[in-house]
Amino acid sequence: MIYLHGADQINTILHEIITSDANINHVILADKTGLTLAYSSRFAFDEFETEALGAIASAVYLASEQQGTNVGLAELDIIISEFSDGLILVASCGSTVLCLITDTGVALGMVRRTMKIAAEKIRNILDVEAKPLPTPEVQPVAPKPVEPVVVEEKKVQDEFISDLELALRELEQF
Repeated sequence: MIYLHGADQINTILHEIITSDANINHVILADKTGLTLAYSSRFAFDEFETEALGAIASAVYLASEQQGTNVGLAELDIIISEFSDGLILVASCGSTVLCLITDTGVALGMVRRTMKIAAEKIRNILDVEAKPLPTPEVQPVAPKPVEPVVVEEKKVQDEFISDLELALRELEQF
């Protein structure tokens, strides 16, 4: 599902996250516009639901980040939404967000640590891809002198008139 150059590396990271704790059910990577880039799931999971969860996770993260900025808090680390049957955690990975959906028995401290390490790895992969390729230095080329067009047009016109006059003289001889 991921369309990035580092797809294999990112899919490996998502697999490592989901296998790090038996209570992690879904891992989703979405960009900050809400587009789901990759996911891993323990269960059959509707792709439409995955897309929706990625979009919502991204929107919630951005809203929380803005809220923290408005009240003067430092950079947002992880959002943890606690429900009666589990947790949803969302962390930034640079231009993307990492979302985990868990059961209630998850080891929260370990999952937070796993998320931070994975987020940094993903950020590094995506940062390498986002760097523009170095452009070769181009030396300026001195422009060639351009002859005035008016002079050439004048020469052509003079030749035409001379040819025309010659043709008229020849006609007059008949």
